[in-house]
Amino acid sequence: MSSKLAPVTIPERTSDFLNSLVVGEPGDWATGKGHIAYPTRAQVLEMSVAISRDVPGNIVEFGTWQGHSTRVIRDELWNARVWNPGRRKRIFACDSFEGLAEDYEHLKAGTFKTAVPRLTGVRIVKGYFDDTLTPELAKEVGTVSLAHLDADLYSSTVTALKWLTPLLRPGSLLLFDELLGEDPAEMRALTEWADETGTRLALIGLFGRHPSGRGDMTDRRGLFQVVGEEKVRTPPPLLPTRLRRKIASTW
Repeated sequence: MSSKLAPVTIPERTSDFLNSLVVGEPGDWATGKGHIAYPTRAQVLEMSVAISRDVPGNIVEFGTWQGHSTRVIRDELWNARVWNPGRRKRIFACDSFEGLAEDYEHLKAGTFKTAVPRLTGVRIVKGYFDDTLTPELAKEVGTVSLAHLDADLYSSTVTALKWLTPLLRPGSLLLFDELLGEDPAEMRALTEWADETGTRLALIGLFGRHPSGRGDMTDRRGLFQVVGEEKVRTPPPLLPTRLRRKIASTW
């Protein structure tokens, strides 16, 4: 008897139901807004940083805007160093700060243009990815434990992923801020990149969010982990938990 597992067949109705839950449907934001408790970006980022804590390497963000997500990452790293000193990671924040290079969903090119934020302890890389994601920067970054991809556009995401390829290792995490939605540009880029490079990925989680392109379809954040021959471990909680709670209660 062969030990090879037979492919899983999902009934059509079940497949349609799962697809509507995973991908979403046009207009679902208008009907679901206020009735679903989606996790915030900060909560997803905090979890992602926590999972990547014991993965060697630094953190790179593609798409920084005013630095809100960068500050969450920085604060979560600070908490880890306070409660469980260990590997120290650097944060690289990459953005042109000139806004979208082209139209995206209902947003015009130039949307999100902003002044460069002041981010203490963060290496800001200003400029379009085609110009700034260089071999010299890759050498400075080294191995990447977590990449936060929030560039919206297909072209920008492809550029970031191709540059990241040699910097990833088993256990590295990829967090996409607009993986799925009205225009699943980041998903297209991810699919093509994984096919071209042969990178194996495990889906850690999908998280609903408001429409990034100001449409009426719910977006999805997506968290993936690179899979290889090398084993990785789930990082333990920041110990000691009871002591942390006791000290925190006095603040």
